[in-house]
Amino acid sequence: MGEVGMTLLGERRIIPAIFGEEGDAVVIGVTALEIFGLEVDVVRGVLKEAELLLL
Repeated sequence: MGEVGMTLLGERRIIPAIFGEEGDAVVIGVTALEIFGLEVDVVRGVLKEAELLLL
């Protein structure tokens, strides 16, 4: 486990990551999407900006 610099849709963030073996699939998890402020539009199958609420 560690941290990785990731660029997604033109934005760069540092996200926590779990490292797999060479050849394993790359998966973007919920934590990374939350850090980027994104969510999945399941109808269109694309990422979109999430409505963020400050609590």
